[in-house]
Amino acid sequence: MTRKMVIVDDEALVIEGIKAIIKRIEADVEVVGSASDGMQAQRVIRNLKPDIVITDIRIPYVDGLSLIEACKEYCPDTYFIIISGFQEFEYARRAIRLDVVDYITKPVTIDKLKAALDMTRKKQMDEEVLDGFDRKDDCQKAESGHKAIDQIVEYISKNYNKEVGLTELSELVGMNPAYLSVLFKETLGKTYIKYLTGIRIEKACQFLLEGNKVSAVASMVGISDVHYFGEIFKKYTGKTPREYRDSSGV
Repeated sequence: MTRKMVIVDDEALVIEGIKAIIKRIEADVEVVGSASDGMQAQRVIRNLKPDIVITDIRIPYVDGLSLIEACKEYCPDTYFIIISGFQEFEYARRAIRLDVVDYITKPVTIDKLKAALDMTRKKQMDEEVLDGFDRKDDCQKAESGHKAIDQIVEYISKNYNKEVGLTELSELVGMNPAYLSVLFKETLGKTYIKYLTGIRIEKACQFLLEGNKVSAVASMVGISDVHYFGEIFKKYTGKTPREYRDSSGV
């Protein structure tokens, strides 16, 4: 299925260059419109409702990020890609908050654009999987979901000291990783990584109180970098591992 794209840039050469790249890589994308400023872009996007919008940040009247904020009101299913000659962190951070698929810098090359389009396709497929689950009966889905989370919690309690990723856990319970990530946070109120880290810190406290060395404890809870272990431990407990152990009188 061909996806519709709108390109927004105040440089005609950039628009034509992106069109040429699209044709060259034979992507499943058709450029159905373009605009040279933010005001015009809003009208084009509202009328065409494209699947993908690729926009420069620095465009006249309404900048690219403000354009995305406005368009999300009437095109919530559109994927946005930012292109810019600027690499300031603030732009990237704001783009992330707007759920922009990718942030690439000029010049726009074949590799950069192809990677960004591949990301939109992957994100679309993941969301389609989640939509499919929303259609696994609600009661049956909830029961199955709770069983899966219970199974994962039990698995983590026994394997917290190993490298356990969402991909491995999704295979364990037979679920899509993206769906499992959402389900885990909805059920336990925190992301998988935060939950795993919390378990590791709890175990670390126990091992420290037993008189084990800090380096040994880091290894015992599955964190190979002792310095990183110290940073995470202090973030969760307010004390370094040594301070925690010494304050207990061990």
